[in-house]
Amino acid sequence: MFHGQDPTDAVTLSIDTTIPDELVVIGACVAVEYEPLGGDKKGKLYRHEWGDTGSRKLNKRPYLCVDPNNRHRFFLVHSESGFPVFSERGIVG
Repeated sequence: MFHGQDPTDAVTLSIDTTIPDELVVIGACVAVEYEPLGGDKKGKLYRHEWGDTGSRKLNKRPYLCVDPNNRHRFFLVHSESGFPVFSERGIVG
């Protein structure tokens, strides 16, 4: 469940989950915006401010990084904060 909805479509992806030993930090992420691909939320634009939990504002935000060799992009999240959380409510934090 996400946004209170069951998934409508399944997508199979083949991705390399290896994180390189060295990354270049581009900056701290301010927000993420996305448009759901299915369900009754399809076509609606969602913007989530990083660090906004609904009850408090966290100071730690993910870093946008790039591999200097092949330019693959990464979001590095501070593990000690435990956020963002992807739950049935959607993205929190």
